[in-house]
Amino acid sequence: MAIGILAVVVIAAAAGYYYTSSNQLTVFAAASLKKPLTKLAKQYEKEKGVKVALNFGPSGGLTAQILQGQKCDLFFSADWKYVVKLQKAGKTAKTKKFLKDYLVLVVSKTGEKKGIKSVKDITKPGVTVAVADPKAPVGEYTQRALEKLGIWDKIVKNGNLKARPGTVNQVATMVKNDQIDAGFVYRSVAVGFGLPIVQMFPHSLTGPIIWGAAVIKGGNEQLAEDFLNYCLEHIDEFKKYGWSPA
Repeated sequence: MAIGILAVVVIAAAAGYYYTSSNQLTVFAAASLKKPLTKLAKQYEKEKGVKVALNFGPSGGLTAQILQGQKCDLFFSADWKYVVKLQKAGKTAKTKKFLKDYLVLVVSKTGEKKGIKSVKDITKPGVTVAVADPKAPVGEYTQRALEKLGIWDKIVKNGNLKARPGTVNQVATMVKNDQIDAGFVYRSVAVGFGLPIVQMFPHSLTGPIIWGAAVIKGGNEQLAEDFLNYCLEHIDEFKKYGWSPA
């Protein structure tokens, strides 16, 4: 056992730093942030000698995990309401409105052939649609917008709604792989996946789409705040995918 521990210490020393509780960071983040956040986490690790463990998933599910006491130092949510929920539960040391985005309708190759050019076309016979599960904020935003447009009940009744994936990235993957004709994702996700955007929806239909960040109380608060500031300093990495500063 002593030899094994010594080997780990030697390897860490050779890398120029040691991983201790003070330089390990656990980050929970909405699945839509995977590409830019993974890149920034790797840069941060290299520059700061810090280990960043990333856990991506639906914001609602991640919030539930934090409330249940799972270890998390910093949380990036795709819906500000989950940050507020944690704040009310006394779980946050600091909160920040981080990014804003828009809901868009994207189509697959088959969807393009079927002539889907606006949201009205998804109610046509034979058109298949994916909307994320409501536990993922994008699913809630989508249903809210479609209800206001009088389309939600139609796609449910007509059988157009064929899939309720758990995350926005899963919706995008289904469209990208031509498994579904159309889907609703964030503009940033559409850009990241290279999907053709048919229609963008204003916040008057979806409500404000604000990404929030929360430093979790009792965790590695100082390091969490430092990484959050690092992300804010590198906001251009998020702009590449269609986000804007909140």
